[in-house]
Amino acid sequence: MSSSSSMSSRRATSLLPALLLGGAVCLLSSRYAGRSVTDSFVSVSSPAVRGRTAMRGFKEDFESWRSSLTPEERKMVQNQATGEYNKKFRKSAEFSKNLPDEKLKSFAGILGKFFDTEAADYKKELER
Repeated sequence: MSSSSSMSSRRATSLLPALLLGGAVCLLSSRYAGRSVTDSFVSVSSPAVRGRTAMRGFKEDFESWRSSLTPEERKMVQNQATGEYNKKFRKSAEFSKNLPDEKLKSFAGILGKFFDTEAADYKKELER
């Protein structure tokens, strides 16, 4: 019995540093949990903010372009997107249909505007 009691005391002694470390981490995390990022020594600007701004403009333009599509055109685009990775569908005549040229050109303009905005934002980011 003396060997089992010495084993349990060794086990408790080996757990003590782990428990103390865990308690210290909890104490520190609760102390600094309310602080904002601006309290840190170095503040890092997030490139995600830049992407969200460009994406918001693209989303508005895309939604207006999408609303200009007729229900048949929307259905066609949806079917083509759904069957993109289906070999049988890709060989069908429905897959090779295209939107009217003016709608493709307007969509190309939206994409061009998005990429131009991204390039300008990227150059500004490099200058910082």
